[in-house]
Amino acid sequence: MTDVVFIGPSLPADEVARLLPDAVVLPPVAHGDLLRLDVGPGDRVLVVDGFFLQHPPVRHREILDLLDSGVTVAGAASMGALRAAELWPFGMRGVGEVFQLYRDGVVTGDDEVAVVHGPAEEGHRTLSEPLVNIRVALRRAVADGVLSDAEAALLLDLGRELPFRRRSYRALERTAPPEAAPVVDRFLTWHRRDPSDAKGADARLLLSMAADNAPELCPAHDGDQPIDNLHTRFMDSWRSRFAGASVGGQWVSDREAAAALMLLHPETPTWHRRSVLAGLADVDIADPTAEERAHEVARQRGLTAAASHGWDWLTDRERGLDDREAVLRMLVRAFGTTPYRSLALWMVAAPLRTPALLAAARHVAATAASLNETVVPRTTGHRRPGARLHFRTEVIDACFASLWGCDTDGLEAAAWDRGFVDLSAFRYAAEPFVAYVKAFGAPRLPAVAQRAQEENLAGSAARVS
Repeated sequence: MTDVVFIGPSLPADEVARLLPDAVVLPPVAHGDLLRLDVGPGDRVLVVDGFFLQHPPVRHREILDLLDSGVTVAGAASMGALRAAELWPFGMRGVGEVFQLYRDGVVTGDDEVAVVHGPAEEGHRTLSEPLVNIRVALRRAVADGVLSDAEAALLLDLGRELPFRRRSYRALERTAPPEAAPVVDRFLTWHRRDPSDAKGADARLLLSMAADNAPELCPAHDGDQPIDNLHTRFMDSWRSRFAGASVGGQWVSDREAAAALMLLHPETPTWHRRSVLAGLADVDIADPTAEERAHEVARQRGLTAAASHGWDWLTDRERGLDDREAVLRMLVRAFGTTPYRSLALWMVAAPLRTPALLAAARHVAATAASLNETVVPRTTGHRRPGARLHFRTEVIDACFASLWGCDTDGLEAAAWDRGFVDLSAFRYAAEPFVAYVKAFGAPRLPAVAQRAQEENLAGSAARVS
């Protein structure tokens, strides 16, 4: 069993190691981090801290995906408590007082657990006080007879008015109006004698329960609400963007591996065409009648080259094709192309997704990335869609026109036939590989052997979603 703990300012790393010695300790969780994990049934993912502003926060579907795969996911203290309060009906386990406050609707604002903290190099040192800590301390003060309910509500309102970046007990004292000063002083005098940290206490509780294999920390089961409609196009896109494998210390996402196969494998146009048409005809990709059946489906629906509005999917040179071939090309391009943002590994034809080919594609992508980082000059700033980091558009086009054996005027059609919706999507995917192609030429990716085709494709269907 593997325990993975996402934690930052709520608890020092050395205390995590003491409470749960064999855990894999990672920084606060952000969008995509859960999709990178190599975990399965029997493993546990414990979420304490997560990013709110610096990075996009962890999405609910990422957690539901782990729950659906049999992984135990539990949360406490901060982002973990917040997500557990939202997802406990589906089997995410929540622990501690902060979780209970969110679950019961006493606390509703995300900002109550937000803090300002230092960098990882400084142990995510906390630089502000979360409002939920102040709230819990005020509840304890009421229970101890230090404050009345009305006085506690007054101080909580004062704390709530402070921006989360400035919240602290000292700021509460400094900004309180004169009429509230005696109440603040009485509360802080008591608190300094008996300080509390609700988030830290909840984090310790979660780790201690994990160390004791508490039965409450169990996977989702039949008693939980079923998880439906999990695998959306967004989820596929996130998985393709974040999931992957490390090759020689270089992380290669599934999307980068897919791009390498689509751009660089010489058999991609053939297998992509067969995959799309087989999906449209609802037959196996190995079915030799796939093209005829797809053409028949199009004919039954009244789609002909002359009558359709699909001329935009044909080049001027292709307008003279016979009707059958023109319709088939339009089908492949209309139903089998995607923007780069939506590119996912499942879109690559099944015969090109063998373990050997994926490993080879990842190696090429890792080498290309390393080459870009160490040799090729890089422009400044973040890469935006359509922007270039290393090469001008005409350099990318010339490189791949030469590689694919076409002229630059025919590049868009060649990109369509490899699954890219337009030249912008192609160029965005292709630019990282230009330096590799210039340095080494076309990579020697394993061929899809005929015998392997027959063995690997038996009973394997490729569908277009």
